[in-house]
Amino acid sequence: MISLKRSIASLASAICLVACGDPASETSTDTAIPASVPAPSPATDASTQPPSSETPQIEVETLTWEDLMPIGEEQILSELYSEFYEEQEKKFREQLTLSQAAEAEDDLMSMIDEGSAQDTMEQIGTYNVVEDLDGSNVRLPGYVVPLDFNAASEYTEFLLVPYFGACLHTPPPPPNQIVFVKSPTATKIADIYEPVWIEGVMKTGKFGSDLGNSAYELTLTKLEPYEY
Repeated sequence: MISLKRSIASLASAICLVACGDPASETSTDTAIPASVPAPSPATDASTQPPSSETPQIEVETLTWEDLMPIGEEQILSELYSEFYEEQEKKFREQLTLSQAAEAEDDLMSMIDEGSAQDTMEQIGTYNVVEDLDGSNVRLPGYVVPLDFNAASEYTEFLLVPYFGACLHTPPPPPNQIVFVKSPTATKIADIYEPVWIEGVMKTGKFGSDLGNSAYELTLTKLEPYEY
């Protein structure tokens, strides 16, 4: 359960947050080759060809968090939030006395004490994804949310979220706005307060954790600081 009041401010800040050589010429001869017989291709001696020193480049697609949302998802999300707040207001009104209800007519939410039982919010959203991203090599900026803190600040699994504090101090973003990151080796993340770039192969599905569920998983190949 995370603070409802803090979630509203975090959502606003999240909105603000953005690649043959020509074959050797044939030696002419005096012997004519019948037109019905194709001329033999000159043989290429592989031993004379220098080995290629170039490493094949893997195409990496740079994404924004909006790119993870399928068409129409913003409208769906807006409706889900509206339904949540309406239900919360209804439940809260049922607990008020007549005088309290009259006092809170204009601003009911102001009467919810921070940290109280009513000041809670679950993860809202869907697992709808952009299917074309499944199996793609991508690059995405965001903030790291460790799943288990340790003294060495080295992690093999963590969440990437679009704004700082998500999942820790505010409710989790929708599942399709969280990336569950897996690293083949422990990755050093010295400062979770600073954004990073992650790069790797994306996978779609349903991935759960204690801090928030995700519709995307990424196998990490590179992590580097985000340059402003």
